[in-house]
Parts: sequence; structure tokens; C-alpha cells
Amino acid sequence: MIDEIKAVYKIFPSILPVWIILNIFGNTIKMTLHVDTKYIIWILLLLSVVIFFVFFGISFESFFIAFITFSFSVSSYDLVKCYGRIRKKK
Repeated sequence: MIDEIKAVYKIFPSILPVWIILNIFGNTIKMTLHVDTKYIIWILLLLSVVIFFVFFGISFESFFIAFITFSFSVSSYDLVKCYGRIRKKK
């Protein structure tokens, strides 16, 4: 049990680079291909899962970390977007 928890914590430092990659990739898709937002979310989730499966193997832990990274990416994009709307109103 403790070894499994340690294995998950070894994957956590990779969240930040993948998070940045997902943000850049999502913005690039939105600007260049004009893909609808609901499809971009699925593309980013798939990309996150593929990245973590390739580098850390196919396991529940890597899927869990991929989903957390995807969630951070989408929520940070929404946060920046909402902050921009609030700033424009002032």
C-alpha cells in the first residue's frame, strides 16, 4: 500500500509540464482549427491520458494523474477567461 502511494507521488512532478503542454495545445486548436469547445475538452483528455500512458505505463495511477492534470488545465483556462471578462467590465 505504501509503495503504491510512493509511486503516485513520483508521478506528481510531471503534472506541471503536461499541464502547460495541454494549455498551449488547447489554445492552439481553438485559434487555428476553430474546433468547438466541447470537443477540445475531449481532445485534451485523450492527449493527457496518452502522454501519461506512454511515459508511465498503462495503470490506474497514471490515468488518475492524467485526469488530474487535464482538470487543472481546463479549470485554469476557464479561470483566465473569466478573469479577462471581469477585467473588461471595469
